[in-house]
Amino acid sequence: MTPLQRAVLLAVGAAFFFNLEATLTKALVGVPVATIVLIRAMGQLLWVAPALATTGTGLFRTRQLPMQVLRGGLSLICWGLYYISFLTLSMATATVISFTSVLFITALAGPLLREHVGPRRWAATLVGFAGVLLVARPGSVPLSWPMGAALLSALFSAGIALTTRSLARTERTGTIMLYIGLITTLGALPFAWGGLAWPGWNNAMLLAGVAVLGPAAMQLWIGALRLADASAIAPVSYIRLVFAAATGVLLFQEGVDAWLVAGAVLIIGSALYITRRGAALAKRG
Repeated sequence: MTPLQRAVLLAVGAAFFFNLEATLTKALVGVPVATIVLIRAMGQLLWVAPALATTGTGLFRTRQLPMQVLRGGLSLICWGLYYISFLTLSMATATVISFTSVLFITALAGPLLREHVGPRRWAATLVGFAGVLLVARPGSVPLSWPMGAALLSALFSAGIALTTRSLARTERTGTIMLYIGLITTLGALPFAWGGLAWPGWNNAMLLAGVAVLGPAAMQLWIGALRLADASAIAPVSYIRLVFAAATGVLLFQEGVDAWLVAGAVLIIGSALYITRRGAALAKRG
């Protein structure tokens, strides 16, 4: 099996696990969002525990502590908004909106990273945001807080991608994941503390699944990126929309209308173009 084929399998696995995490989240009943974020954060710490046991305190060594703190803070906010969107919106809608993070990355790369973003990528970004309007349908469907939460989650996800790009230059994956777990746990604990209570066996098992699946999906996606260029495997990640739509229809009796399909085509098409265009320009440079 070639590295690209392995990368594709890992990307499909990551998409499946991310969708399964969202499915378990949506199935929760009466669990506060702060508690979900705390459990997810603690799952992150458990995931890196074996590496910490092997490496020891060396895993804490970082050259970019302020950036690690910023990266963890962005994750804390992003996760909270992400879970709100999946608890309240349909699976397909929340998933489609999450893909706009690529559009936000393009919009922010110029002012924050001083990267040149040409007119073609700006045009693709505007097309993608037109897709958001089709999904949201302002005027006919009220622009609700959950839809806003989904868009803000995508914005913070873009911030995560940009800060991770900076951290990856000097930091190990294990160190980055460790600090994410530490900062999100410490950040979520004060918000979750007042609402902590035994959630019942059903919710407890669902939360345990969320705690395991989130870090597992992240690890699979990182593994895929190590084997192949992002432009080569980015199209594979959009299979998650198929998983989400099927899950929504089969498990939650959700519908998929023409507006959502049209918006998804614009958002995913623009994101794919931006990814491929960026890769082509990088090769020229």
